[in-house]
Amino acid sequence: MSRDVAQRLRRLLFIVPYVAKHPEGVPVEALAKQIGADREELLGDLELLSQVGPPDGDPGEYLLVSVDEGRVFVDLAHRLTRPLRLTAAEGAALLLGIRALRESGIAPFDAAMQSAETKLLTALGRDSREAESLATTTVVAEPDAAVATHLRTLVAAARKRERLEIDYVSASHHQNERREMDPYGIVHHAGEWYVVGFCHKRGDVRTFRIDRIASLRQLGTRFDRPADFDLDAYRRERLYVPSASAVTVRVQLDPVAVNRIGANWPVGEVTTRDDGSAELLVDCEGFEWISGWVLQLGRHAWIEGPVEARTAMRERVARLRGELAAGAPTAP
Repeated sequence: MSRDVAQRLRRLLFIVPYVAKHPEGVPVEALAKQIGADREELLGDLELLSQVGPPDGDPGEYLLVSVDEGRVFVDLAHRLTRPLRLTAAEGAALLLGIRALRESGIAPFDAAMQSAETKLLTALGRDSREAESLATTTVVAEPDAAVATHLRTLVAAARKRERLEIDYVSASHHQNERREMDPYGIVHHAGEWYVVGFCHKRGDVRTFRIDRIASLRQLGTRFDRPADFDLDAYRRERLYVPSASAVTVRVQLDPVAVNRIGANWPVGEVTTRDDGSAELLVDCEGFEWISGWVLQLGRHAWIEGPVEARTAMRERVARLRGELAAGAPTAP
């Protein structure tokens, strides 16, 4: 084996696992410098790699090596076994998703999605015509125009980390509340779109249902998103995410109430004291549930705040007294 051939073989053996470990791709110039070759030599190596595959395999079983926008990509599907191939139906499903998103105006990436659609049709090869026919004859419901407009603005603001002011219609109050928020990201859950971000009115991270945003405005102020905030982990790990209309209720409990509760605390922040009493902070969307929970503990628990929660408790007690009086037997 000549020295040149040996050097090229070493380059090829380095390129495949090195680039495959970088799903975002490796810049052409950086890779050329890494292997000690010029750009033309690297492109020649990549051309050779694109022909690597089993002796009796078809082109679909070869390495997928590509150069896109100055970056090198290597796909090692199933560790050099047969890579994933899309059926016409699967291709149609992807086309529907791309077209519905692009035509809705939800995401500000029209050119990128048009490019993705073109690449998908190319990758489908002879099945592209059937996939396009399936996608064209399938009806996709149009999104709400206001939601689509807000989504575009919110996605852009989250990407650029720009603070917004929104007029939000809460589920409990049914009236507009003006909020300043730092949008961290967009999630879709149970058929609805939500923006997750820091609410300056509540002082913590909240979720806002986008179809309840009456209007929004850019404030021209940038924010720093916490370095440890992960939107996917936040959505996956949080069993309960307080909505934007949730209110934090402060409940005081004496030692008797604490003993009765045992380990069955509701989801919230509990602070116990040396004397056996405790304080509970719990996020509530409306006060019906929390007032009923406190009533079960009798005089051993009470709502300390906010004022609207105390008012709701008094109204519930008065209502119960009225119902009891109405049901009492008439004195002889």
